[in-house]
Amino acid sequence: MKFKVLSLILSAGLALAACDADNSNDKQTGPDDNAQSDVNSAETNQSNDVKKDEADNAAKNSDDNDQDASSDAEKDDEKTPSSTDADTKEALAIQDINSTPDDIIKIIESQKKKGEITDLKFEKEDNRWVYKVAQNEGDKNVEYTYGMNDRKLIKTEEDNEKEEGINYNKALAFDDIIKNIQDKAGAEAEIKEWSFTTEDNVPVFKAEILNGTTEKDYNVDPFSGAVTEDK
Repeated sequence: MKFKVLSLILSAGLALAACDADNSNDKQTGPDDNAQSDVNSAETNQSNDVKKDEADNAAKNSDDNDQDASSDAEKDDEKTPSSTDADTKEALAIQDINSTPDDIIKIIESQKKKGEITDLKFEKEDNRWVYKVAQNEGDKNVEYTYGMNDRKLIKTEEDNEKEEGINYNKALAFDDIIKNIQDKAGAEAEIKEWSFTTEDNVPVFKAEILNGTTEKDYNVDPFSGAVTEDK
């Protein structure tokens, strides 16, 4: 009987030892497992580094693009006159007048509307600066109104009565007339309006000038360039 009990105890002990050995083998990590673990760890670290670099680059590119866009906008602002700013002024400096009467006349002629010019005006109308060109076309006088900034036709008005021409083609260049007015009124003088028309059948260039808070009217002989102040 004692031998049977002892035999059972030994058998149980051997079985337990075998189980511990199997568990030990299951838990043991081989060299390949360690290597794979190192690779996985390296890949994880590398992935994190790549993601960080990509995020940094994206942020830098975004900042660079914003700076470039801001710089381009500033350059455009420097090159392009602001029509909104110009239209809010009651008088314009010479350099802010970005279209000449010749520019408008060429547009009219390009549309096959050539005629004998009878009147030219530059003034502010409906809160924008405009050119008005009137000319005889056949048996009627037609006045075209164009925007100074966009040079687009705003309206056309007709009169069935012809008017006397101003010999525009024989007059001094617009720039020369304006320069003569500046020489008389001062370099800082601004224009409120001007017209090239006839008075008592005599062609005359008339300009209303603002210098500081002082307004003066000047008459210019469009052929000789002589300037006189209208008292």
